Amino acid sequence: MTRMPRTAMLLNIRSVRRRAVRPGGAGPAAHPRLSAREAGNRCFGSNRLAKEVSRTTQGDPGARSVRHYPGCQAAVVYHERLLATEEIAACLGLAMDRMAPEDCCGGVEDPPNFFSGIVAPLRLVDLAGEDQLATSCLSCLANLRGAFRRMDENPETRRRAAFSMQVVGYRVPEGTGARHLLDLLAQGDLAAAVAERAVGDLSGLRAAVYYGCRKGELAERTPAAVEETLRSLGVELVSFAAAEECCGAPKGYRGGLPGGKGQAVLQGAAQAGAEVVVTVCGMCQANLEKQRGGPVVIPFLQLLAVPLGMAEREVWLRRNDTAEGGRKDA
Repeated sequence: MTRMPRTAMLLNIRSVRRRAVRPGGAGPAAHPRLSAREAGNRCFGSNRLAKEVSRTTQGDPGARSVRHYPGCQAAVVYHERLLATEEIAACLGLAMDRMAPEDCCGGVEDPPNFFSGIVAPLRLVDLAGEDQLATSCLSCLANLRGAFRRMDENPETRRRAAFSMQVVGYRVPEGTGARHLLDLLAQGDLAAAVAERAVGDLSGLRAAVYYGCRKGELAERTPAAVEETLRSLGVELVSFAAAEECCGAPKGYRGGLPGGKGQAVLQGAAQAGAEVVVTVCGMCQANLEKQRGGPVVIPFLQLLAVPLGMAEREVWLRRNDTAEGGRKDA
């Protein structure tokens, strides 16, 4: 059976809605009428029609709370990373309501089409409402913000967006205040917050921080806060030339397509003496982690699990081997 492309599914939502209950029970009366939003959710591949918030991670009493969009790489491909991220953020005083965990923001399409670059990200922003929206993936963040930039650049795109969002039961938000999760944590003294809760350190670990080509999506203060925190835990940071080069995402993640640069990034970090490559983007993490050989690759927040007493260093800092393409070193 041929799978219908998502864009085609979007255009066929009207026909889905026409399969409604007829007066008197004739025709497809056994099937309840779908609202526009329910039909839209089915188009987006949702398994449950009311899954905007599937789990709340409770932080300390009085902690800040945000709507967390983890991105499909963390929620589907590397679910254990999502759980660790939420627990560590909660430990640092940031409670998160997880939203639409299995839905893609559209950032995996390169180049983006109308669905992936406009409709998919606008839907997520609308779901967040007036709450603070946060993501731990720079590719997701860039696409969420990019939808509004594309509409600002082309009034016709905004008109089409308004029509398409209405069809699927959503609206075009006025704007997005979406932030990277680390931006929110770095608003205070991140190093001090970690030190206050730490029961150990990372002394002797040589690490390279890899920001990738989306570093500009981070707040200006965030990279310095990340590096300051690592140094305060005893990490020896090494610099390497490829720290801000593109990993090839999303082309680098999809097998068989040119553009993947993950191996060159890891080789550069290894040549600089790094034992570990620390990432701040879910897509970059997925690309680098599937490469063979080289340093261990781990997200910044997950690395904090060791000094926070949530994981043992020798177990946590190991190469990840997953059924979804994670690397298997010979």
